Amino acid sequence: MDPNIDQENTVDPSYGDGSPVRVNQCRVAFDVGTVRVGVATCDFDAIMASPQNTIPGGAVSIEAALSVLAEYDPCEVLIGLPSNLKGRDTASTEYAREWARQLKESTRIPIILIDERLTTVQAAGALRASGHNSKQMRSKVDSAAAAIFLQAYLDGLATRKGANQ
Repeated sequence: MDPNIDQENTVDPSYGDGSPVRVNQCRVAFDVGTVRVGVATCDFDAIMASPQNTIPGGAVSIEAALSVLAEYDPCEVLIGLPSNLKGRDTASTEYAREWARQLKESTRIPIILIDERLTTVQAAGALRASGHNSKQMRSKVDSAAAAIFLQAYLDGLATRKGANQ
């Protein structure tokens, strides 16, 4: 027994039959914009990110984001910071930081701000390569960008987890 662990308040990490309990590792990512907000989620085991429908930007975006969080019950929220190529903040970066602050006031879920430089360019290229035209891409590119930075985050988690085993 580890003397640093409070055994009395520790929950057995199994279903009682010795099999481990699966912990929800779902995350939600938001690519924040003034017109629309891209949304991406990952699976329960935090292996694959998938774009979801965008939510409207502007005044209703926080309420819409809270609905997304209620639906997916994530363990973390990632919000992309669109800094410039030199890593400096822009007006969009400040908007995303303020949006994150407002969301933080309404949820207890940990929020992580993540560099999302060039993810929109990557997403647009992937959508174009898959045959989408500009009009079709408009409604999908933000969520595709959110999926790209969420997947990069998940890949980093997997790499760190593998290094610690």
